[in-house]
Amino acid sequence: MQYAVDGDTIILKLDSGDNVFDSLSIICDRCSIDSGSIRWGIGMVRDFEIGYLNALTYEKERFSERAEVVSFHGSIASGEPTFHIHASVARRHHDVIGGHLFSAIADPMMEIEITRFQRISLARIKNELSGLNELNVSQKQ
Repeated sequence: MQYAVDGDTIILKLDSGDNVFDSLSIICDRCSIDSGSIRWGIGMVRDFEIGYLNALTYEKERFSERAEVVSFHGSIASGEPTFHIHASVARRHHDVIGGHLFSAIADPMMEIEITRFQRISLARIKNELSGLNELNVSQKQ
């Protein structure tokens, strides 16, 4: 894993075998990111799990094959989940699958851009009406 910081922009390059979510956690710790956005990601993944939200539960499916990331973006917030990432991946015969990304391994690599928020605070708080841990947006003091 490699990364570089330019102000509030972090570019992360994952190598083959790097766990995407573990790597994001490491970068957030090293760069003091508690609120931010995952602007984009490109590359390839394997052993990934994608879900579709059906009311209050996710219908998850795991894929062991390698697939090319064609979209990858989300938010970083305190609470669960820390990372809310949506992704679309293209498989060998050009079919695309996507949804909420739960896990993935970079293979052979991934490139990700993160933006750290300085004056915006993002937190996940359970909404009793929806039953979901929803994003709460506020201004940092």
